[in-house]
Order: sequence, then structure tokens, then C-alpha cells
Amino acid sequence: MPSEADARIKIDRLLREAGWNIEDNAQVSTEEAAADGRADYLLKNSRTQPLCVLEAKRFAVDPYAAKAQAKAYADSLPAPFILLSNGTDHYLWDPEEGDARPVLGFPSQADLERRANTKQHRKGSIAEALAVLPLPEKFRFKGEDIEARPYQLDCLRAVDKAFIAGRRRMLLELATGAGKTLISAMIIKRWLQAAVISRVLFLADRIELAKQAKLDTFDDYLAAWPRELLFNGKKSLQGQIVVGTLDTIAGQLGPGGFGHGYFDLVITDECHRSIYNTHRATLAHFDAIHIGLTATPNPGELRSTNEQERQLVKNTYMFFDCWNSATQQGTPTFSYDLQRGIRDKFLANYKIYVAQSKLTFEGTIWNEEQIQFSDWGRTAESEDRLRLQVEEFFRLEEERSQDHPKKTIVFAVSERQAIMLERLFNLLLPDQVCLRIAQQLNLSPALVRQNYAKKITCYANNGNPKPIIDQFKFDPLPLVAVSVDMLDTGYDHKEVENLVMMRPTSSAIKYSQMRGRGNRLAPKIGKNEFLIYDFVDNTARFNDPATIYHQPKVVDGHGQRRGGGIMEKPKPARDFLHIPAGSLQDEFRSQQLIIVGPTGLEIDKKTYCDRWRERIEDLAQHEPAVSKVFSGQDLTEQEWEELAHKLDSPEFYFTEENLRKAFEQPTGSLSDFIRSALGKYRFPTKAERIERAFETWVAEHSSSVNPEQSQMLRLLRNVLLANIDDTTYQKIDTTLFGKMPFARFGGRKKMEQLFGHDGLQQIVDELNGLLVP
Repeated sequence: MPSEADARIKIDRLLREAGWNIEDNAQVSTEEAAADGRADYLLKNSRTQPLCVLEAKRFAVDPYAAKAQAKAYADSLPAPFILLSNGTDHYLWDPEEGDARPVLGFPSQADLERRANTKQHRKGSIAEALAVLPLPEKFRFKGEDIEARPYQLDCLRAVDKAFIAGRRRMLLELATGAGKTLISAMIIKRWLQAAVISRVLFLADRIELAKQAKLDTFDDYLAAWPRELLFNGKKSLQGQIVVGTLDTIAGQLGPGGFGHGYFDLVITDECHRSIYNTHRATLAHFDAIHIGLTATPNPGELRSTNEQERQLVKNTYMFFDCWNSATQQGTPTFSYDLQRGIRDKFLANYKIYVAQSKLTFEGTIWNEEQIQFSDWGRTAESEDRLRLQVEEFFRLEEERSQDHPKKTIVFAVSERQAIMLERLFNLLLPDQVCLRIAQQLNLSPALVRQNYAKKITCYANNGNPKPIIDQFKFDPLPLVAVSVDMLDTGYDHKEVENLVMMRPTSSAIKYSQMRGRGNRLAPKIGKNEFLIYDFVDNTARFNDPATIYHQPKVVDGHGQRRGGGIMEKPKPARDFLHIPAGSLQDEFRSQQLIIVGPTGLEIDKKTYCDRWRERIEDLAQHEPAVSKVFSGQDLTEQEWEELAHKLDSPEFYFTEENLRKAFEQPTGSLSDFIRSALGKYRFPTKAERIERAFETWVAEHSSSVNPEQSQMLRLLRNVLLANIDDTTYQKIDTTLFGKMPFARFGGRKKMEQLFGHDGLQQIVDELNGLLVP
């Protein structure tokens, strides 16, 4: 059986890797006499004073169990730090700041000594040091006197509280536009001034974001501390504040680079992208306070995303110790969501214009090639389709205020599509608009015509898109930026007033990032809201995932309809199909303007539900009508009207319809929702609703349902129950019967034989009425 001596062989190696000279008794001594025994190792500072007791255990023993023994040794020597190890598992412990915590390796002498010196310069404990430091209610930033926003100060209080409580990992959910980088700088400055930390790493996943953080924020707000920017593999152990890309930092871990204890605070921007594969290992390498920054929604709100994305967000919460396994939801250290920012007037409100063209959603056949919704922009594109959408954009824009030209981001699918869109926006710019813009900007009409729109892709400007990005932000032209994966995240331009979605996404994270490009207010131009033009149904995808796709119409290479069905078969890879103008007529099949209230899209659902409970709990204290509902008494019609009016205010928008959608309870009444908020009523689960829906339907039709029909209805029920969390099954559609397992029994044809065409549709409609909010 392996002994403690075997574990010590590994421990010796780990000490050497961390830079300790275990043969030098001035650095490391063994079997050091201490209270009631001998410390296995005593690590010393550069003045040979006790720094850390290292207690060794054999492989089979969890070293955490040795806390009491090691603490006695450390108190008697005395040493401020404790390491517990069995050669495989290790814990580092500072008894003054919390419990022993797992670490991946040992800190160096320099890093432990620096931390000990920081404690000596601190005014008392962490709580005492932070308590004497006032919050920065006013500060100087970018040449202006700034008054801190209430949520910024609330965030500082929240992270202070978590730090004092011994929490080592924290997650901050801040809506795009709320100023994550500035809040990070405020935390860093406050903790450096309080001497609770002395060295910081700020991580970004892209060079542009790292540069933006340092140049736009840190170089100003944190000018009193040395700062270093690391990217493209640049190496440096300089700088008290290091800003770097994940890839660069990942290549500099271990001997000769950044040790486990090199940083006291690690802040990770867009952290949901950083906690997988090698990047997760990079973060875990550092024994530091970890703060994650994200604008992504809680996984409990991501009903319309795929399982991979749900797991990604869940893993983010788990890494930052913010996941509640009982409720299956994340609880961030601090949260400031989009709707709260809009309500507080710190973020821009928005409206959505949705327009669906037939070609986009019904597809087509071109030269015997089937083109579906997901093919547009990727493997095929029709100029007529894009032309219709661009002309619709110009039509709607002319109905709005024209006191100044509006900056617009168009989210495109691919380089090929972006080239076409750039050309069409410039070509189709109405003459009167071109002349008006030229006059407003004091430029020639010819210059406006040729530079109204520009594509910004990784191929733009011979592979150097930065100058065009800067043009769009700082120059009058271009007014339209056609972006492919360049401006959807981390791009800060307050004056963007239009977002045009021509790129479909099933990712709630991607959608929220795209939408976030318009969130910022711009008082200089009077911007307090923005407009989303949605031509690919992205917005509906996060409200109602059951987008209906109709069978494509069949068109030959000359644009003539041929009729008939389409055989489904795997498609071989093909060259990009460019369908020239005039070949395919396209038209809109639906158009709608959506004014977003606090329910927002589904990604804002949890916030809405939480606010509902808070509102009802508040009203229960002083509103007689709510007290009557709570106790089961009936309200008069006038009392219901007055209560409904109080709930359906511009601040809350709590209506029965919105509540049904938010809580996913299609038959819930206002009374049910009030009693549920007060703990007096429990809504049925989705599984219970499915069971109840089938029981109700079968009971109502028991006299006409034969055994074969009953068998297929049970199959449908079982399919829905088995796939209860799959967004494909959130709403029943007759196309479901053409798939497995129904296909094994004859598919849709068999279902229509059993129930009739109209009868089958009636069943689907009735069940959806009982299932879908």
C-alpha cells in the first residue's frame, strides 16, 4: 500500500516546479518541531521566517481531514498559510480569510510572501479594510466628473459582501451596455486601495476586446497602477494589472511564467465562452478570487435553445459556484438585466419590426436544387429576396423621424451574402434619402451613394477590417455596417439606432449579444430607443419556438412554378447558388411591429416572474383585494378592474396573457397567479398538463375513439412526455407525424386515415390549446 513517503515524492516534485529549493533549509525545512508534533514541511520567506505549513498525507487520505492538525502547527510556529496535500489533491488555507480551498498546485515563495505582505499593509481584516473605504459615488473618468449609477454601487456592495463572506468565485450578470468593464475597473481600484489584493488579471477571448478594455477604461480609471497588455503570445511578468487574451495567458502557465498564486484577482469577460476545454483549465490554474462577467441569460430562461447551450450556461454557473442543484437555476452574485436597465432609463428601449418573406420561410427549388430556410446566405442567395428586405427597410425608415442619419448594423450570414447586401443598400438608397443625407452631413451625393453601406467581415480591407470598424464608429459614413461575426459582441457604439437581422440563430446567447449592440443610450443625438428589423424570425424564436415552415413552392431555373411535392433526401455539398435579380419574385407573407414590455423575449422571462412575486408580496401588505384573493374570497367586478389596472402599469405590464406566457401556464387565471405568488397554489407541471390534456380530450371523445386511435394517441402522449424539455415538442404540429416513431406505424398518412385530415388538425389544435401558453 502506498505510504506517506510515496506522497512526499510527488510533493517534492511539485515544490520544485513552483520554484522552491527543497535542498535549501533556508527555504524549506522538514519535520519542524511544532505544538504536539512536527510539521511535515515548513516553507519560509526570503528572510527565513515561517510562511506556510505543508501537511502531507498518503494517497488514500483526503488531505482536507488534516486541517485541525495543520492549524495547530501553523499557530505555534507561527505561519500565516497552510498547504494540505496527499501528492494528488491539494488545499491552500488562509485561516483569516475563509476555509481551505482546492488548488491545482503549489504557490511560489514570491507569491506567498507577496500575499503575506499585502495582509500586513492592510488596515485590519478584509471587512475592516473595505469598511473604511467609501464607495466611489463620484469619480473622474475620461475628463468628466461622473456620478456613479445606483446599480454600479450595488454591484460593489455585493462583491464586497461575497469577498468578506469568504467566497472565492463570483458571477456578475450585467446587460450589454451596463458597463461591465468600468464596473470591473471600479472593483479593481477599490480592492487595490483597500490592500485586499495586489495583482490582477483581466481576461478577454479576443485581442480587440482586450485592447478595448485597457485603452478605453483601465488606462484612464486605473492610471495609478502599472498596466500590461498581453496578446499574440507576448510574454511579460511586468504590470500590476495584466490584460490579456485567453490563448496568450494559457501559453504562459507554470515554471518561468504565471504560477498558481501569481494573481490575487482574475476577472473573465464574457466568461460563458471561457469555461470549457483548455480555457477552463486556464482559469482553474489560478488560485485567485475569480469574477466572471456575462450578459447571457440564466439557463432557466433558455427554453428555446439547444441542449449544448443550456449546458454551457449551466457550466458557467457551476464554475463560479452559483448553481443551485435543487432549483436547477443559477443565482449570480449580482444581476442587472436589460429590462431593469430600460426601466431605470440607463439603457435604451427597443421595438421590433418582424417581416417574413415567402422565399425566406417557404424556400424554393432552383435548377433542381432545393433551397430551405437554413440555406439562405450559406449555400444560396436570391437577389430578389434581399432586394425585398432592403427596400422594406428604406420604406419603414422614411416613416420615422429624419432629423439625422441613423447608424445601422446589418447581421449577415456569410461573406457572399454581405457583398450582395453592401451593393444593394448602396444601389437601392432612394434618391431623396441620398440627397437629404448629403445635405445633413455636408457631403456630396456621390460620396453618400458609394459609401452609404460597407461590409465588415474578416476579409474586409484585405483582411484588416479595423479601419472600417473605426470609420463606422467615428466618421459620418458608412451609415450601414454589414457585419459577419464582427460586430455582434464586444462592439461599443452608442449611436447605433437600427439592427437588421438577416442572420438566423437558434442561440439565445448569440441573439442577446446581437440585440445588445443597440442597448446604449446616446444623449448627444437624442437616442433613447432603437429598432430591430427582424427578417428571419429571430425574435419569435425566443417567444414561440414553433415557427411553421411551409412546403417550398417548386420553381425551375427560369422562375416558372412546377407544382408537386419535394422528395426529402440528403443534399451533397454544392457551390454557392447566386440567383440573379428578376429570376424569383418574392413578397412578404406577414409584417408586424412589436413593442416590447417587461416580459420581453423569453430570455427575460425569469426576471419578469421574479418581479411578479415581489409585486404581489408588496401588494399583500396594503392592498385589500390581494388579501381577499389570498384568503379565497371573491372580488367584485370593480375590484378586479382596479387591481388589474394597478398590475398592468407601464412599469410592470402584469396582464393575464403575459403571465400565462411567462409562467407557461396556458389556463392560469389572474387569481391563480396571485395565489401562487403567495404560496397558496401550485401550478401543474408540464408533464401533469400533458397527462391532463390527454385525459380531458379522451374523456370528451370517449364514445368515438376506437382501440387503434387510442393506441396512436397514447404514442403521441408518450413522445411529448419523453421530450418534455426539447423545444421541438413545445407545440404540436402535424409535421410531427411524418417523423419517428410515428413513421414506423404509417406516419401522417396513417394518422389521417384514423382521424381524417380535418379531425387530426382538430386534435392538434385542441391539445395545443391545453398545452401551449
